[in-house]
Amino acid sequence: MVNRRQFFLGTAVAVSAARAWGQHAGQSKLDRVAVMSYSFDSIVKFGEHVGDARRTIDILDFPAMIAQRYGVHHVEIQHSHFRSTEPDYFEEFRNRLKDAKSQMTQLVLEFDALNVSSPDPVLRMEAIDLTKRWIDHAVTLGCPRVMVNQGSLAPAVRPTAIDALKKITAYAKTKNVFVTMENRDDPPGEGGRAKAAGPASDWHDEFEVMKAAGVYANPDPGGFPDDQARWAGLRALYPLSSGSSHLQYNPKRWNEAKVVQISKEVGYKGLFSIEAIPEANGRDPYKAVQSILDEYLRDI
Repeated sequence: MVNRRQFFLGTAVAVSAARAWGQHAGQSKLDRVAVMSYSFDSIVKFGEHVGDARRTIDILDFPAMIAQRYGVHHVEIQHSHFRSTEPDYFEEFRNRLKDAKSQMTQLVLEFDALNVSSPDPVLRMEAIDLTKRWIDHAVTLGCPRVMVNQGSLAPAVRPTAIDALKKITAYAKTKNVFVTMENRDDPPGEGGRAKAAGPASDWHDEFEVMKAAGVYANPDPGGFPDDQARWAGLRALYPLSSGSSHLQYNPKRWNEAKVVQISKEVGYKGLFSIEAIPEANGRDPYKAVQSILDEYLRDI
């Protein structure tokens, strides 16, 4: 027969175990989350904006801020947010990552007109060379992947774009770095990181280019024109990922729970990197990231 003291001791142990399990389950969900510095693009001090008093985030402080505010220990950084490429600067960033017990998951490369879809062979070569330099920087930063901006992938330039991507991926393999692309068939006026001007490709074209060039997918639920393309595209792209995908929250356009459901159906075990579009109605980026994180934690 259990006496009163044994009963309460047993209850306390059970409650403690349940609490510990809940904390572990919550942390395991957060361990699959990253936050993009692009979400804070409007308030990061970089480039010509360094002296702007309205900008309050130095990218060196980004890992600690994300860890402390959201409990997230993976960060994805825009290459342009780094204020230097000197070894000492990158070493300081790595030290900040270590202090925050965080890791850099992806380096996003945006070189504007310098992309593999350029019809100008000189610009394509410059894009290849610059990407290779940033692959070297990724190694220095301890970052496992870089995401390129593929440009339009218009039919007329697609063969040369594939050739340029093959050169990039061949170099990246020698450095043990993954090269990724995201699908960018966004509806007009939806914002996001625009592709270069030119006839639009769709996710099928991007998927075939990825396979032909040896590039990994970075699935992006926002990069589809409609749900029919979105659900089919995500089912095809998640298996082609190296472990990183993007995640937004836009209930007017799609159901985030279904995004997570599809990722589970196809066996995706990688990261969901939160992307809050900076231009979206002037929203507070801190709140925008939190809203996406809250929705993800409900869905996963």
